[in-house]
Amino acid sequence: MRRSFLPLVAISSLLFGAVAAHASSRPRYGGTVRVLLRHKLQSLDPLQESADTADRDRIGNLLFECLTEIDAQGRTVPKLATSWQVDAARRVWQFNLRSANFHDGSPLTAAAVAASMKAANADWKVTFNGRQAFTLETPYPAPHLLEMLALSRFSIIKRLPDGTLSGTGPYTLAEWRPGERALLAANAEHWGGRPFPDNIDFRMGLSLREHLMERSLGFDHAVELGVDQVRALEQSGQTLQISRPSDILVLVFLSTESAPRPGRRPIDPRVREALSKSINRTAISNVLVQRRGAPAGGLLPQWMTGYEFLFPSNQDMERARELRAEAGPILPFSIAYDAADSLMKQIADRIAVDAREAGITVQDVGDLRINTPSGRSGINADAILLRLPLSSLDPAAALFDLADGLALPSDDVSAIVRSARPEDLVEAERKALADYRVVPVVHLSQVVWTNGSTHNWQQLPNGEWRLEQLWVEGTR
Repeated sequence: MRRSFLPLVAISSLLFGAVAAHASSRPRYGGTVRVLLRHKLQSLDPLQESADTADRDRIGNLLFECLTEIDAQGRTVPKLATSWQVDAARRVWQFNLRSANFHDGSPLTAAAVAASMKAANADWKVTFNGRQAFTLETPYPAPHLLEMLALSRFSIIKRLPDGTLSGTGPYTLAEWRPGERALLAANAEHWGGRPFPDNIDFRMGLSLREHLMERSLGFDHAVELGVDQVRALEQSGQTLQISRPSDILVLVFLSTESAPRPGRRPIDPRVREALSKSINRTAISNVLVQRRGAPAGGLLPQWMTGYEFLFPSNQDMERARELRAEAGPILPFSIAYDAADSLMKQIADRIAVDAREAGITVQDVGDLRINTPSGRSGINADAILLRLPLSSLDPAAALFDLADGLALPSDDVSAIVRSARPEDLVEAERKALADYRVVPVVHLSQVVWTNGSTHNWQQLPNGEWRLEQLWVEGTR
């Protein structure tokens, strides 16, 4: 009897272990997901300027929803709009809405959507045709309107008289402390079903020193990292999700011949081009960014478009010196970078060193106002080193959003919106870069560090978070 009992114990132990393992991998409801963000957000309104639109949208996309969505494969799929049709000129679009409710309990209607669309773009003509259908007319053809409507700026938001923003998303805003905390609560009435966690607790701008030293997240489930914080964690076997090189780091000259800035003389376009050709983007990508980026010749990355190779990114010091000589005597000029970001300082220093080899004197200066349009208007510098997120997996929508961040002329924006073919988009990007007012430097990856109890944390190739199926262990 003794010999037969031991195998039974062993078998039952294995079965119990298998059942326990299966149970631990099964999604469960409840718990609070704790997330640390790098930046301090002052607003969640997608129509207000923000020093960090990527973090703002990571929270906002859980509260607010768009008419359409770009999935992980880059396909346009329905969200709040269930169906649509467009005329042959691709100017007049008709949409049908799903049945859903705002967080204040009111129903999603065509009138509410029309009000939200008009607030996002005053140039659009929006009329509602009954309770659940509306028509949107653009001033010129917009072949990629569906993809653009998936951008966060076109989220459907009901603006209440007291200034509260009401959305239709899977979470509601339970607590908001600007610059410190956003506590989200599960929306049990969401049209797509209740999310698994009870809450997601976003905390902002806290030090990661202890986490990094101990190689442990402690009680936190996910932490946003910079690319310069990755190497040591990789060596210790931590769970990291690293996006494709997506964010674009660009030099933007603040005063040009076509758009002079009061009190600042435009930098000679030959000098701007010389500076661009002097930059060793490969060294920046391999050394400073620790191979978590890619040299940028264009605004959109090669992995997305397949055509970035048409915009050279290689260093050409000989041509840089020729252009510098052609420009004649020039004064030193300044480049401002985000003073709160040590990586930006290192990159600005490297650009200044490369420029010096071409005979251009550049002074790089830190400034905390660089990340908002209103802040940049007060910066006393000739150019800025700016990091912008890749906000969509669709090239046309992504370039359209970058055009806004770079304050491109309206003609350039119109060319992007009208682009129907890849060749049109190439030409639109070429036009935007032609005068070297905007100089691409490097594409950067986005990184999130998660612990072992966090499941279904999805980071898209462009760094966007999709947390609809997120759940955590250790809940009851």
